[in-house]
Amino acid sequence: MVRPFVQVLKIVTIGAVALLVVVGGQRYFTFYVEGHADADTGRPVVIQISDADDAGTIADKLADAELLRWKPYFMLRMRLSGDELLPGTYTLRKGMSVPGIVDEITIGVDEPDAPAPSELAITAIEGWRFEQFAEAAAAVGSQGGAEAFIAAVESAPANQWEFLQSLPPGSSLEGYLFPDTYTFGSNAEAGDLVYLMLRNFDERFTPEMRRRAQEMGLTIHEVVTLASIVEREAVIAEERPIIAAVYLNRLVQGMPLQADPTVQYVVAQPGDWWPQPLDTADLETDSPYNTYLYPELPPGPIANPGLASIQAVLTPEEVDYLYFVAKQDGSNTHEFAVTYEEQLQNQCTFLSACGDATTALPPDRA
Repeated sequence: MVRPFVQVLKIVTIGAVALLVVVGGQRYFTFYVEGHADADTGRPVVIQISDADDAGTIADKLADAELLRWKPYFMLRMRLSGDELLPGTYTLRKGMSVPGIVDEITIGVDEPDAPAPSELAITAIEGWRFEQFAEAAAAVGSQGGAEAFIAAVESAPANQWEFLQSLPPGSSLEGYLFPDTYTFGSNAEAGDLVYLMLRNFDERFTPEMRRRAQEMGLTIHEVVTLASIVEREAVIAEERPIIAAVYLNRLVQGMPLQADPTVQYVVAQPGDWWPQPLDTADLETDSPYNTYLYPELPPGPIANPGLASIQAVLTPEEVDYLYFVAKQDGSNTHEFAVTYEEQLQNQCTFLSACGDATTALPPDRA
């Protein structure tokens, strides 16, 4: 009685092992051909499919974009699906499964009128708030409009990015959505666009720039915060390093920045994101972003600065200036001063604001 039982047990064991080998082999095969999770998982990739493309050329494009590990598997899945390629501009994501990619870029016989995804482009301007980026995304027809973009910004995983490690708890991603022109497929989600902006920042804020920030005793967050103010203040490129130097000098001396754009950030309303001129009531608005009331840098960036303003903070001019005033002569330039008395004279000359020290305007008032 024992021997038959042992034989049955052996057969069951062999069968179970065989099943595990088959299942394990299939999972390994899928793991190999479809890739595995890495730091780039979820990265949006824009792929163009034309009428001239076939499964072979698309496999090449997907492999070049590192979306495929084994092209024959993709071509086999295409053949098995029986669906046709749908030409268009697609936003795919690193780490997508091969069947998922096939479903995304094909059209079945039961959906002959499915629209092809079109190419969209958004130009995010230096010095804009992220709400303005959201409006620009909505204007070109991105999925979900402005609301979806704002929600994606607010829910983006900051811990995914090393450069956001100095971000204070509760801070938004204002300042880190890198201004640029972004092209993407109309099938892209708002989170894809936010990812592209953050990835762009990560690439443009180089290791050398990060080392320079450390040498200056500044966190990345402090650099970007100050750069956002410089971006809103400077009109011509040549003055960015000088304006950056003025604010850095004031910080060293413990002087308040008294920067109008920080107040504009506080009192802004949709449709009027940078209100001016500011009145006395605006300047007295109680907010940690109001650099008239609170010394030091504001809690975070007030806008999204471009590369030039970030570099200006990291490589400011070696000057002793503590003040500046707009010349208001059509040149978009400023007159800079070291002493309070010089600032008074410049305000008298360029703003016709002559008087004693009690009538002096703050360093950036125009």
